[in-house]
Amino acid sequence: MLKQKGKRAGVLGIFRTPETLLEAVREARELGYRGLDAVTPYPVHGLPEALGLKVSWMPRVTKTFFFVGAGLGFYFEYWTMAVTWPINVAGKPYFSIPAFMPVTFESGILITGVLTFLALFAADRLRPGPGFKALDPRLTNDRFALLIPTGFEGPKPAIRLLRELGALEVHEIES
Repeated sequence: MLKQKGKRAGVLGIFRTPETLLEAVREARELGYRGLDAVTPYPVHGLPEALGLKVSWMPRVTKTFFFVGAGLGFYFEYWTMAVTWPINVAGKPYFSIPAFMPVTFESGILITGVLTFLALFAADRLRPGPGFKALDPRLTNDRFALLIPTGFEGPKPAIRLLRELGALEVHEIES
């Protein structure tokens, strides 16, 4: 029995191929299991849909960060070049939108990158805790896993299901 600090109790089934994992996820969802999680060494096509995951909110946040960053960059250029320190260079206008575009774009990209990183780091808690131990080191190399959370019915039905679906190994995880 694996003991994972801070993780929810469940049953972990390890599969050899992504196809068997995908089929196991679909079968478990058909049988009414919810809150499933999968661990794979690389993205598996169709797995998010099979798990029933919602569309991520991060693209909208990233787009918002870009427009905020670009707007701040444009305003900063306008403020410095046309309001606070206007300098007449060869008779060009103080407020020139085409001249402001490179810095506007670059400031948008810079702010987007930094704030998206911080948003992901904060929202997904992307930091291992002290004493972190991976469920199985092979999951980053050549194995695929399905985690079925166990509720009040206990782990026995999930263990039986994973064995029927072709799991190479089945481990019970306690929180």
